[in-house]
Amino acid sequence: MFGGREKCLELVLYALALASFGAGTLRNRIYAPPYTPEARREGTLRVVTWNVGAGLESGGLQEEHLDHVARALRKLDPDVVFLQETRGRRQAERLRERLGEGWFFESGSGVLALCQRGWFEAFELDRAFRMRAVGVIFRAEGRDPIAAIGLHALAFSSTSRNEAIGVTTTTLNMRSETHKILAGDLNLDLDLDKRRDLFSDDEYLDVETYNFVGLSMIDATRDTGATAEPDRRLDYVFTSKGWDVLAAGTWKGQRAPGMDHDPVVVDLR
Repeated sequence: MFGGREKCLELVLYALALASFGAGTLRNRIYAPPYTPEARREGTLRVVTWNVGAGLESGGLQEEHLDHVARALRKLDPDVVFLQETRGRRQAERLRERLGEGWFFESGSGVLALCQRGWFEAFELDRAFRMRAVGVIFRAEGRDPIAAIGLHALAFSSTSRNEAIGVTTTTLNMRSETHKILAGDLNLDLDLDKRRDLFSDDEYLDVETYNFVGLSMIDATRDTGATAEPDRRLDYVFTSKGWDVLAAGTWKGQRAPGMDHDPVVVDLR
């Protein structure tokens, strides 16, 4: 009997926490203004994550979309970018050519890291996640080094998301760099007002996964609205504590035909 009461209390507390989170997210999604690119302020670090795959078509970044993606990134003028659903090193080279001089990249098989006004040093990730993640140290004159991981977590398995996000977060926490970033399409959607066929296969585990990251990092894009169809927040930028978030949000109207994600932008200092 005591065990049953404990279980009931646990479920009630979980429901209240989830309802509170969902209500706050819904309220802010309705009223949060979209991100508008503006001139970078001095000392700002601009980070972008964007799933550029043609989700409604054949998947992956389409060759005919390279010019579009390059134009959007040039307009944003970011320091560090993580793209998901790219198609390897050769495509990364073609994208860099379109971006112009001063860009560097590190490519996984499906996740691409790009930077300018600095350079990357890659670091090793757990073998199981190399296919869907890339780890880099961003170095630039006048800045402390920043350890960053770009991740694309699986869409249809909370268990796989939990493992991938847990391992990458732990990997960042173990590094000696003071400043850290975890960004990407994490496929965590904790809103309550969603189509049930697109919801998590384990709500409790997804909440635990999000909270695990939150123990050591800050959700820089919380309360900034949906990032993907149909009205879902799947794309995140988490930062180590100590950053000031100057601006954050989704940049609407940048999807090429077939894309189902918006670029997510964060200005940090």
